[in-house]
Amino acid sequence: MTGTDPFQVFDAHVHVGHWRTPDFAGRDSDLADVTRVLRSCGVTGALVMPTDSGDNDALLREVVRHRGTPGAAPALFFAAWVRPDDDSLTDFLARNLSHVSALKIHPSFNRLPITDPAYAPFLALAERRRLPVVVHCGRWREVAGWEKAVEVAERHPDIPIVLSHMGGDSPTLVLGAARAIRERALSNALLGTESIREYWLVAQALDLVGPERLVFGSDHNLNHPASFLAVIEALDLAPAERALILGGNARRLLGAAGKSVR
Repeated sequence: MTGTDPFQVFDAHVHVGHWRTPDFAGRDSDLADVTRVLRSCGVTGALVMPTDSGDNDALLREVVRHRGTPGAAPALFFAAWVRPDDDSLTDFLARNLSHVSALKIHPSFNRLPITDPAYAPFLALAERRRLPVVVHCGRWREVAGWEKAVEVAERHPDIPIVLSHMGGDSPTLVLGAARAIRERALSNALLGTESIREYWLVAQALDLVGPERLVFGSDHNLNHPASFLAVIEALDLAPAERALILGGNARRLLGAAGKSVR
């Protein structure tokens, strides 16, 4: 895959490491495992992030080693996991900012909605550096509802905000998020397709927000990328639309942060 366009098929939501939550039954994979699976699916580039262990240091070391290996594929970009109560995070970001392509915020694990003032320094950093912020959205509406992410997108129009699971991994939540993005004309808010199994739901959201607002993701190492690539292929998209969703929109987001592949 040497010389392949890293954004031909880009997975914008990939976890590496061990999950501590009992919900995921000790699921664990290292970067070698993850890149092997991505390659097997034809994924040429990926945004990788820690699990709920939040071990930014360990994952970044692995990513830097991967980048330094001649011909290593897929091309990897690093998203730092943000826990406001992590006393080491500010120093980590200051030391490694040149390697950070995005921030990942999981309000449910943090038990803190993204609108909480504790996130303000990290949102300010994202604003200054044009870093995309990938926000988990789910069914715990008070903490992880898509409404919170949309509110932040409205407050910070210069931050690209990716609503994971297309706003919440259920038809009602997905369509609610898509309608809000359309009605409020939020050019900086996008929907990540990870974990969405219903091709018809992705199609309805696409009709609402257009292909420029969808970013392909799989949520590997919990899901297999092939399952969610199949959802996109089932839409029978025009080539230009498919190219945007599978890589073009990610290129634009990461390019805004001034990041290169190597």
